[in-house]
Amino acid sequence: EVLRSEYRPLPHTVTGVELSFDIRDGRTLVASALTVVPCAGAGDLVLDGEDSALELVSIACDGRDLVEGADYRRAKDALIVHAASLYRGGRTASVLSISVAVVPEENTQLSGLYRSGPMYCTQCEAQGFRRITFYPDRPDVMATFGRVRVEADAARCPVLLSNGNRLEGGPCGDGRHYAVWADPYPKPSYLFALVAGDLARISGSYTTRPGGRVVELNVYSEESNVEKCHYALASLVRSMKWDEDRFGLEYDLDLFNIVAVDDFNMGAMENKGLNVFNTAYVLADQATATDQDYERVEGVVGHEYFHNWTGNRVTCRDWFQLTLKEGLTVYRDQEFTADLGSRGVKRIEDVRALRAGQFGQDAGPMAHPIRPESYISMDNFYTATVYSKGAEVIRMYATILGTEGFRKGMDLYFERHDGTGATCDDFRAAMADANGADLDQFGEWYRTPGTPTVTYSGEYDAASRQYRLTLAQSLPANPALPDAPRGPLHIPVAVGLLDAATGAEVAPTAVLNLREPTETFVFDDVAAAPVPSVLRGFSA
Repeated sequence: EVLRSEYRPLPHTVTGVELSFDIRDGRTLVASALTVVPCAGAGDLVLDGEDSALELVSIACDGRDLVEGADYRRAKDALIVHAASLYRGGRTASVLSISVAVVPEENTQLSGLYRSGPMYCTQCEAQGFRRITFYPDRPDVMATFGRVRVEADAARCPVLLSNGNRLEGGPCGDGRHYAVWADPYPKPSYLFALVAGDLARISGSYTTRPGGRVVELNVYSEESNVEKCHYALASLVRSMKWDEDRFGLEYDLDLFNIVAVDDFNMGAMENKGLNVFNTAYVLADQATATDQDYERVEGVVGHEYFHNWTGNRVTCRDWFQLTLKEGLTVYRDQEFTADLGSRGVKRIEDVRALRAGQFGQDAGPMAHPIRPESYISMDNFYTATVYSKGAEVIRMYATILGTEGFRKGMDLYFERHDGTGATCDDFRAAMADANGADLDQFGEWYRTPGTPTVTYSGEYDAASRQYRLTLAQSLPANPALPDAPRGPLHIPVAVGLLDAATGAEVAPTAVLNLREPTETFVFDDVAAAPVPSVLRGFSA
């Protein structure tokens, strides 16, 4: 079991990575060069690597072959380099060169590098990179992947893709060819991606604003499916424009690629500059697709693109913070769909889905907070709670602070944490500091499982023309979690008052911040006993 309270920075970190893939039937060689520097405290360098997936071919440090026992040792699913074998001769950094062999054709976990039909593909979130090579495979290790060389058979794999911008490529003899890629932005290993195969594509371009960068856009799929990708390409263009208009966030590379893969177990993945999708979320044929199909494609393409900033440029420090990137990005894709379509219809759809799926999870034995305190397998926490309830917590920030206040908080969040791994508390601090708001109690949402119930009662005083609205919150006990916190929570309740006879609005929407188990709010100058309209827009 892994505990959130046990998080510690590593004694060594990786700042730069070079990779080389020599893809051949039945055996792919992966060579890595890792620039390692001291980070925090003392200790050996622990590199994650699954024993069942990796065959160690060689390991050297600063050009010196390392000797097992004297320089490094093997442990279960790890390779540990002794601290004394690093930074020799007064060096402030060391380059660790590692060569391994993997067999993508036998990888049935669909994690790491595997073969899917006619193509090779990677999936590294959450812990798949350790099935590709030895590496400190955790999200707070942010490294620049400055050179990734991919070599394969030119006839069977004419398309060779990885993260970032393509630097060069061409033939290299024996019917083989290569391509070299570089991503200038630091990223954790879970965002690494590689695709090699026989793929067709459709292309377009987008010019960012106000920067004026001309970005080449490509959507790749099998030849038989590629004509069904036009709506995905158009959705990408709309996503890029929306993020500029709504949050001032421009795309930061010269190239953006999407690849549709039949055998892809994550639905979609936001790898930097190379998004990989299950075909179900990309293909839309006018002859057969429904309006819901089109909305799903647009929403998923938008979601993965929006991760470029909320997930990639700023990632999560550790996997307990998963909702930091996923809850925030779900909220952003919901707002994207709402702005492009019907806001009311979209909100109703999202709340219906939340009630149908997440509410049940929150009431049962599998209930957990949006930021878990422990896990045995991280893959178990890609849940409706972390994603959908996490998005509702983000929406409550926007409700409390208003659209402008939320944007101020986002701007400060990026200013403080661009290029780093952040925490949910970092996000809350940015929202609070940008607006001079007290959000300390709001932090309880991150550790409290369950769905609170809000009840109301009203009392009208004709003599004083006052209407008193009393709100109360409660959180039922969950027998499976007897020690879980139960509030009170900071709940934003959007309320308006309606004329009892005509239904006309007599008091416009106001956000009441319910922080106590029971609170009474007073509305002045109300002419007659009104009907309260509570939790407008499903404000919580």
